[in-house]
Amino acid sequence: MNSPKDHELPDSYHALVLLIDDQAFVGDAVSRALAGQEDLDFHFCPDPFQAVELASQLKPTVILLDLVMPQMDGLTLLRCLRAHPATAQTPIVVLSAEEEAQTKSDAFAQGANDYLVKLPDVIELRARIRYHTRAHLNRLQREEAYAALRESQHELVRKNTELSLMNEELKKAFAEVRQLQGLLPICCSCKKIRDDKNYWHQIDTYLSEHTDVIFSHSLCPDCYAKVMKEWNDNN
Repeated sequence: MNSPKDHELPDSYHALVLLIDDQAFVGDAVSRALAGQEDLDFHFCPDPFQAVELASQLKPTVILLDLVMPQMDGLTLLRCLRAHPATAQTPIVVLSAEEEAQTKSDAFAQGANDYLVKLPDVIELRARIRYHTRAHLNRLQREEAYAALRESQHELVRKNTELSLMNEELKKAFAEVRQLQGLLPICCSCKKIRDDKNYWHQIDTYLSEHTDVIFSHSLCPDCYAKVMKEWNDNN
């Protein structure tokens, strides 16, 4: 195993260790082994029935799990930890007095990441905790980056869809504008416009049907003067 040296771990890989073991002297031994290491934060849980809830609250980077406990079998607790969303991916290092191959095989089959015969050498214990912490936090960073990438891709698809819809609306608008381009047959006397079906329309009616223009009718100054002159002449 390519474990990092004790002094090589950067500050960003601060480890939070949770030991689950019913024996107080084991908790004391591990606590002393990790004491004085600024990047290793130690927590001890002697009650396996509280372990899953405590782990979900602490969110440790590494769980040290005893296999032989009178209250609950370690493999059963291992399965419970793997079934809980908060600890499903948390590295779990089994601590056991047994060295049998079958015991190790069963532990790995239930989801253990590592196996140490207790009590392990202090230097090895620190190195493995740091190794699994580094791997765990790197995985979380990759998942966060992947989630951000997927969100960015979804946002790009959404914007492209909106742009496509806008382009379609723009094409329709241009198509409507093109209907008024070119030569329009218009009467030089009454100013009516002839459509492509050979019907004649008032210019305001024709424009209203082919554009979004809305007309408000009034008299220009010249027409107003003409109307007033005709009214005065008739009265």
